[in-house]
Amino acid sequence: MRIENRRASDEPNLAASFKTAVMSVSGAVVSVCVKYAMYDGTFRLSHWSTKQILALYKCLEHYSGVHYYGSDLQRISDDPSLSDLLPARHPVHTMLNERPDLTQEDYSEANKSFSVKSFIFADHGETCRISCAFGDHVHRAEVLPAYIAMNLYGSLKAGIDLSGLVTAEAGGSA
Repeated sequence: MRIENRRASDEPNLAASFKTAVMSVSGAVVSVCVKYAMYDGTFRLSHWSTKQILALYKCLEHYSGVHYYGSDLQRISDDPSLSDLLPARHPVHTMLNERPDLTQEDYSEANKSFSVKSFIFADHGETCRISCAFGDHVHRAEVLPAYIAMNLYGSLKAGIDLSGLVTAEAGGSA
């Protein structure tokens, strides 16, 4: 038997940060684009339809609820000075310092080439794995450290909540 001693940063598909864009029509979320900045310096796109994003949202909500207490997110929320003790490439830092730009072109490319048809969410404790099947039978998995996954949940929650608030009936006279 051989035991490999691997660090999370050795994972080829480990997400270091992300940015989301939520598209809504009349207060309903139509789709979400996620652009991940990967630990190795590359970027990955995914486009989620309403059905898929709501399922991912529920998975992330459950994952966050199970793993929040004792997590980096909880500890840093309780004592922000703890972040000073963490390595430079810790998810607490990469989430802020390595956030990708998400452009309209990225959104269009994600919709065209990386539209999620189905996915499997796996809870691995300190990380979660989101294995997606896209069109043309392409498969890919992203591994999110707990801190990144919990922030993705928060971002999706804020985007979904906000989509209902920003819609307003046209009014007035022109």
